[in-house]
Amino acid sequence: MKNSAYWKLRFEQLEAASHKNAISTFETIQEQYIAAEKEIERQISTWYQRFAKNNQITMAEARKLLTSGELAEFKWNVKEFIKYGEQNALNPQWMQELENASARFHISRLEALRIETQQTVEKLFGGQVDEVDKLLKKNYLQNYYHTVYEVQKGFNIGWDIAAVDDRTVEKLISKPWATDAKNFSERIWSNKASLINEVQTQLTRTIMLGKSPDDAIKAIAAKMKTSQGQAGRLVMTESAYFSSQSQKDAFNALDVERFEIVATLDSHTSEICRELDGHVEEMKNYEPGVTAPPFHPWCRTTTVPYFDDNFTERAARGADGKTYYVDSKMNYKDWKKTFVDGDDKSGLKPVDNNVIMDVTKFVPAKTLAEAEEFALDELNIAANYQKYNLDVANAVNETVVQMRDTFGSDCFEDGLHGMGTFPKGYSTRTAGAFAWHNSTEIGDLWLRNVSPKNALEKLKSVAEGQFQMGFWSTGEAMHTIRHELGHALARSAIQRNVQGTMFDEVTALKDAIQAEVFKAKGGTAMYPQYLSKYAFTNTAEFIAESVAEYFSESPRETSTKVVEIMIKHLKGGS
Repeated sequence: MKNSAYWKLRFEQLEAASHKNAISTFETIQEQYIAAEKEIERQISTWYQRFAKNNQITMAEARKLLTSGELAEFKWNVKEFIKYGEQNALNPQWMQELENASARFHISRLEALRIETQQTVEKLFGGQVDEVDKLLKKNYLQNYYHTVYEVQKGFNIGWDIAAVDDRTVEKLISKPWATDAKNFSERIWSNKASLINEVQTQLTRTIMLGKSPDDAIKAIAAKMKTSQGQAGRLVMTESAYFSSQSQKDAFNALDVERFEIVATLDSHTSEICRELDGHVEEMKNYEPGVTAPPFHPWCRTTTVPYFDDNFTERAARGADGKTYYVDSKMNYKDWKKTFVDGDDKSGLKPVDNNVIMDVTKFVPAKTLAEAEEFALDELNIAANYQKYNLDVANAVNETVVQMRDTFGSDCFEDGLHGMGTFPKGYSTRTAGAFAWHNSTEIGDLWLRNVSPKNALEKLKSVAEGQFQMGFWSTGEAMHTIRHELGHALARSAIQRNVQGTMFDEVTALKDAIQAEVFKAKGGTAMYPQYLSKYAFTNTAEFIAESVAEYFSESPRETSTKVVEIMIKHLKGGS
């Protein structure tokens, strides 16, 4: 069973990808706004240059009819507008207005300007609809399939998933979801109507007051910026909603029964997202915008599946057709070809759906002998727990299960076996945790004078004391165990010949943080917002502390980045 930190990492990455797509779309729309604003400014300036004297024009002059030559030129422009509209599916109502204008014999100067500026706004918002439509479809499908992929890969089982057809996605994103009963397209058109009204109002008001065009251009530019901000709000909120909806649909397709809310915790995190972070809810209550993200505009919160102990067995038995073992190294492209597009499965090993899946699931031992048996049979580790407290033995086994599931059993075992039998023996040194012995073996749990009844409590008191001094990253009892197993993982990089590249990348991150801290603190080394003080001793300790905190209740962003680097190199190593 994968630990919660594993799922949080995977689904935070999915949310980040969706957020990046939305930002990219908004940047494209911003460029369209800039171009539209410049075009309207050009249209107004050209109009004034043609009809105004001393850069001013009266209402009477503005309402004069176009001459025959001017009318012919205008109608030629309108024909171009109509052609553009037909090619780009502009608003049918606006297309009809253009048709009517092209058939008229009398049009005023002011009306001609209004039509030209409105065409620019219509083009702007027509493009906006297209960009948002592409974004929502892309994010929905990307999130849906990647959600299924991550869950199947996480449990090392896979089965065929029905492809989502375009009509289904089109129908979904066209459905209103907010209290205003409008879909994204209708919200965009509402924004458009407001902008068109402002442009035309400013033109009329400027002419009535006999002002220069600069006043109108300045006022329209301000309105354009407001409209642009509304567009950004719409893009990010709609994207977050349909990304959340796609996860809901994927969770339901996978028979997930509960979900957990995971907020991106930083200085920009809203109060509501902070409060809901970690909240677990039944899938029957999953409602984007209400019980699931987005909880507000620009929301970055996501959801992760929350699994019960029998999910793997239930999933294997519940899948239609055959279920197959999936290698944790299978990439998304190959997975989609195999389980969505119906590619050949002859190279995969079928799973017997009538038996319980062969997966590592931690089961607390009742005796030290059982703990050693679990370590040998399930973890391939020859452990000697006879001088240890049972709670500590179970804690070690559970931690190893978590780390194996995250980093892969093969690379984790490389590290342990490269350091000798685990644990090697018993030490009577001070209370603490596992330790290195000549940098080649994983050492013993230091539990001198600790009775069997309070071993974990003693570890916790030590951890809390070290945490208060800034020496460790957390005050949890498991911190020391996770820390030293982090050293075993670093050792596996040596066994897999990836130590140089992995350590170089982690070192670069550590050095960057140190440079930032020293610059901000004027040479004072304080790292509480990153990791512990001890983590910055050297790269090996930076890795161990990152691993220890990553599996804690509240991991920091730094520990997540380090673990991502380790997963990349360890799973990709030879």
